Amino acid sequence: MTASRIDIPCDAVLGDWSARLDPAHVLEVGREQLTHIESDIRASWQACRMIEALYHPGRYLRIAYVLLSAPSTPQRRQWPEGQIVYLHAPVRRPISRRGVELRIDDATVEAYCFPNDRRLRGMRKFAGKRDAVATWQRWIDEAAGGFAIDADSLQRLLVRYVPEQKWVIRLRAEGTSRDTGRTRKRRIAVRAARGESCARLLDRHRALAAWARCGDGSLIVPDVVGADIADGLLAVEWIRGETLVETLQQNDPGEVMEQVARTLSLWHTAPLDGLPSLKRDALVQNARDAAADLGAACPPLCARLDALAGEIDARLGAAADSEPVTLHNDFHWNQLRIKRGRFAVLDLERMARGDPLVDVANFATQLRMLGLRDAAGVDAATAEKWSGLFLDRWAAVTGRAVDPDRFRVYAVVSLLELARGMMRHLREGWRELAEACVQRGESELAAGARQAVSP
Repeated sequence: MTASRIDIPCDAVLGDWSARLDPAHVLEVGREQLTHIESDIRASWQACRMIEALYHPGRYLRIAYVLLSAPSTPQRRQWPEGQIVYLHAPVRRPISRRGVELRIDDATVEAYCFPNDRRLRGMRKFAGKRDAVATWQRWIDEAAGGFAIDADSLQRLLVRYVPEQKWVIRLRAEGTSRDTGRTRKRRIAVRAARGESCARLLDRHRALAAWARCGDGSLIVPDVVGADIADGLLAVEWIRGETLVETLQQNDPGEVMEQVARTLSLWHTAPLDGLPSLKRDALVQNARDAAADLGAACPPLCARLDALAGEIDARLGAAADSEPVTLHNDFHWNQLRIKRGRFAVLDLERMARGDPLVDVANFATQLRMLGLRDAAGVDAATAEKWSGLFLDRWAAVTGRAVDPDRFRVYAVVSLLELARGMMRHLREGWRELAEACVQRGESELAAGARQAVSP
């Protein structure tokens, strides 16, 4: 989803960039100063939208935009119809040869135009349709897939672009089976990141997809389609299906949540070696880092954030240990796709070994917070109901009651990480959500304290 307005904090180190980096201002500056792009192309740009941001308080601000010749372009189809550019402030020295400096009011920023993101060079293979088809077809042939792509049918959709960190695009095409001659459609997700990250994810997808295929078919993990690790490219199946919110709205929520609980319980048994350990110290550090970043962006919340982080530290030290399991470690409502009762689990980047309640608390907490996110279209009462149903079904499926002390602390960690994620990517309404997360975290810990002293 793209945005036409951006809420950028006034940073004590970076200064106030809100006016400078507003999309309307970037459009004006881009048309005037991106002179390495042909003048007639620049003159055709009529609108600018933000694709993604990465804001590190006190360090840097990095925002990707799309410059559009057709302002009516749908918000979720922002590529390849426009010119993608990202801006980095403040300027780093030396600036890459692929970058140019733009003067915006009284400040200078670095600008990079796709496909010249210096750390995501592999995506240049997808800048043109011909190269994209050739790369995808090569992956199919290397796997003896027996499928010939119709180049004219190729469609590309930008799913995610975090400058200098990762690209994710969806490719869709029709083609023919070389064995049967039948016409079919295929869809894949292509991820571009640093080579070591792609290599790690390649191993995870292969191992977990094979493990899931040996089960009862209720759990799916996207399988690998191809990879060019030297270029930092990994392609996996694009899993079609409904989101969890759509499934809950159209079916009995209790039955759906029982399936979610079974899926998560099964996930925790996945045999995967080499995962990092998510222990107490790491959780405390995550909370402190999130509190520090949020405090820098929202100074009025500093004291309350520090108090939450300190309370997390104290309570985790007193919490009972749990047998570690295979954690998804970012398990929430948007990491599932459901089709015909089968649940696909997405996004394997943050997997770890640790307490199963880390996943349980994050999932339940993010469900509850849906009621405060207007774009989700879920009212607060429904969100609370869904969260409660999940916890009930989790206890029933596993045969273990949820330990309230550990759950509450993990829930507060999740709240801080959710608020920081919304802030770092400058999502609409991030300030209000940050305040709500702090309030809810305080309520969670206060409820735990009352329970501890009640007769």
